[in-house]
Amino acid sequence: MRRGDKQRARRRRRCASGPSKVNPLSYWRRFPAEAFNAPLRGALARSIRSIGSTLPEWQAAIAGDAGAAVGIVLRLRAPFRVTARTDLAMTLLLNCAFANAGAALVLSHALRRMQFARVERKRLAESWLVHHGQLAQHRGTRRSSGDRSSSRRPSRLEARARAKRDDVRPAHENWEGPDDAA
Repeated sequence: MRRGDKQRARRRRRCASGPSKVNPLSYWRRFPAEAFNAPLRGALARSIRSIGSTLPEWQAAIAGDAGAAVGIVLRLRAPFRVTARTDLAMTLLLNCAFANAGAALVLSHALRRMQFARVERKRLAESWLVHHGQLAQHRGTRRSSGDRSSSRRPSRLEARARAKRDDVRPAHENWEGPDDAA
């Protein structure tokens, strides 16, 4: 058995032993999205309730504001090293990612930038990307069933406005407009 295989087997045994053996602040780097059952979520919620802060953005993230948690994580320096601050920020984001598709997407993105083994990074990031897709699909299904205006055909004016909006070119493209005639 190779060294990497032994380490993975040891990690699986540790993770399989349940939430009592693993620090809840490290759940984000140990468990994929589909592994979060009621005991893991409960331990995570208890851990987050014990966190305090004087900074308004951190207070909002602790209270469950996904936008605040996303903002905190996006401001972490890359490449991420796992520090106490990283653990706290990612745990707050994890707590929001269960119900918020945007938070799940940012969690997946941040996991890809972590300094873990590539296989572990990929496994965790892809699980949260799949979770993001499930949340987004559920949200889209719910919205379209209640919104009847989405099934109607757009008017000519709306179609023209959409065509103009879609025709916007990035500033870095070489585009010869009326001002470039000199």
